[in-house]
Amino acid sequence: MELMVLFDGRHVATLYERGRQMTMVYTDEAGPLDAPLVSMAMPVGSRRYDNQHARAFFRGLLPEGEARRMLAYDFRLDESDDMGLLAVLGRDCAGALVIRPGDSASRPSTNTVVPKAIDNSEVARRLRELPMHPLGVDQEIRVSLAGVQAKLLLTKLDSGHWGLPGDNVVSTHILKLAHRDLLDSVTNEAFCINLAARAGILAAHTTIATFAGSAVLVSERYDRRRVDGVLQRIHQEDACQALSVLTVVPEHKYEEFGGPTLAKIAGLLDLWGDAQSKEELLRQVAFHLVVGNADAHGKNVSFLHNNDGSVGLAPIYDVMSTEYYAAAYARPMSSTLGLFVNAKRNINDVTVEDLVAEAKRWGMRRMLAEQVIHQLLDRLPDAIEQAVNDIPSVPEALVDLIRARLHKIRTQAVRSDQAIAEQITRSSVDASEDERGTGRRRHHF
Repeated sequence: MELMVLFDGRHVATLYERGRQMTMVYTDEAGPLDAPLVSMAMPVGSRRYDNQHARAFFRGLLPEGEARRMLAYDFRLDESDDMGLLAVLGRDCAGALVIRPGDSASRPSTNTVVPKAIDNSEVARRLRELPMHPLGVDQEIRVSLAGVQAKLLLTKLDSGHWGLPGDNVVSTHILKLAHRDLLDSVTNEAFCINLAARAGILAAHTTIATFAGSAVLVSERYDRRRVDGVLQRIHQEDACQALSVLTVVPEHKYEEFGGPTLAKIAGLLDLWGDAQSKEELLRQVAFHLVVGNADAHGKNVSFLHNNDGSVGLAPIYDVMSTEYYAAAYARPMSSTLGLFVNAKRNINDVTVEDLVAEAKRWGMRRMLAEQVIHQLLDRLPDAIEQAVNDIPSVPEALVDLIRARLHKIRTQAVRSDQAIAEQITRSSVDASEDERGTGRRRHHF
């Protein structure tokens, strides 16, 4: 079986599978050599990329868990059939790629088709049917998005109404239902994302909407952009795809089970990105610590590809306080970090000094790392008040938890500064005494 990989209407690569081994080869339409067109793990060149690289990236475009099982059943495919699922779902994926069967006669070159508008009652119906139709996929709607939570992909029209994505119609928003096992998940995530934005962190624009009486998280896709009235896809990939981490076993997206590390993520930014992106990565890591989100893993860190071949860190997304459920509901939530910080595994053991030490592993200077962290911590108190106004339904217990965690971390930062200042003072005094002692000995001789 083979599939065409299209980028902005160009057939840039071909995906093959023989004997359950997936490979990818670039075509002559791919563009400049060594550019990270499809993935940083697969720069443009003449080589055939093997199963480890190809499957890690392309499987990473597909939904996981029960959603994957349901979709495979609906299309009469084996659950393990990545190529088959890509063939039926690849018209609208994360990033800029469109994937179609190799014998497909049509190439989607523009996104000028006017989507079919639907009213809020139809949106509510499609949300109710997500357990039966993951992502809203049916005989006409063929879309794909990684993750396990129930989500609906829709297109926002110029009129403000919702529309259905389809051939040549790009989805622009992700509607996420409340987590069935976690109370307040919609307000929890909306508050955390808005708090990040208010604190100066690049964040996905996220709001809460109500359909048929149910609160739904509405997130604007950061990998879509409207230019002169035309929707464009912006290419992106997550850290698991970029580091060729295969997530057939979903736990592999966690560092604890062999997933990406912060040092490797920062290394990608050294190769393809810029220093500002590493500073943003540090802000995101520190923010996860403040709000108590232990579930930031390799598929929750993504990169945006720029037209010049460089890569930058994508906005923060999929953030909620996991520690809130342990504190407010005595729920047995894991405190093990998805991405360790300075080898610390438990989110409650990580200190400001650990954040600085982790950043130094990435090649950042201590002074710069401290400055980035302190600026974020200084902005957060006001940002919390602003985010409460953004999301008035946020539980008071969640806000109190975040305030308490912030106070603890800011206190650590002050103590760390004092300790460093005292160390510098002691070093200066010791150096001065040594100098005087040396001077006396010289005088003696």
